Amino acid sequence: MMDNKAPKVVVNQKVLHGSDRDELLQRVAAVYDGGLEHRVLAPPQAKGPALEWMEHLRVRKPAGVNSEEDVENAYRIFILKAFEQEIRRQDRDANRAKGMNPDGEHCDAQICLKGHVLHCNGTPFSSGGYCTKCGARCIDECPECQEPIHGMNAYKGALYSLPQFCHKCGHPYPWMEERLRTVRELLNQDKKLSAEDRNSLLEDLQYVMSDPKAELVPAKEKLIEFKLENASKFVRELILDLAAKVIVESAKP
Repeated sequence: MMDNKAPKVVVNQKVLHGSDRDELLQRVAAVYDGGLEHRVLAPPQAKGPALEWMEHLRVRKPAGVNSEEDVENAYRIFILKAFEQEIRRQDRDANRAKGMNPDGEHCDAQICLKGHVLHCNGTPFSSGGYCTKCGARCIDECPECQEPIHGMNAYKGALYSLPQFCHKCGHPYPWMEERLRTVRELLNQDKKLSAEDRNSLLEDLQYVMSDPKAELVPAKEKLIEFKLENASKFVRELILDLAAKVIVESAKP
């Protein structure tokens, strides 16, 4: 069973040099998950970048005293994915300044899962930790694609707006994902709304909440109010209140 926390990865070698002994697998990395060490091993003949041998890598875990067993199927993929992400993270971070995004234009940002910004102006910070406002876990990269979150633009000096979607993969960050999930569940519970009404409202609400300063937001807000006339009063008030809070929050520096 996979642990809720991200696994810890120790890379032993990113470039394989082969082994003189045909029976000796090459140790590539150790991945720690669920209190166990999982060893990532390459074939003895493997040479070159370890990532080029991904489909041939084996994963083993302890099985009793002085013995191991192979990890197969989905959990093997999970362990190898963690290994791959760590190598790509190391390569990405090798030549970037502390506190700066890999694009060289934005600062790094550290934000908790509820959307509280802890760092965004280039001040160096340690990854991980918990929010001092709400206690939620903090992240500094997209959970979906591991792209570092953009902080302030280091050269324009503009006020920082909380990002809602990853600039690389387009996936909503956890704070926006939670809002969209709440809106979706509220709409699905309202039997007065047709499936077409719910889908249309969700699209308009996503537009408004993702970029409250966009040109079409005032018009979209009017459309949302109009479409919600058929909804129950309870759902209508909750959704309008949530959208309003997101807009106010985004206006804050």
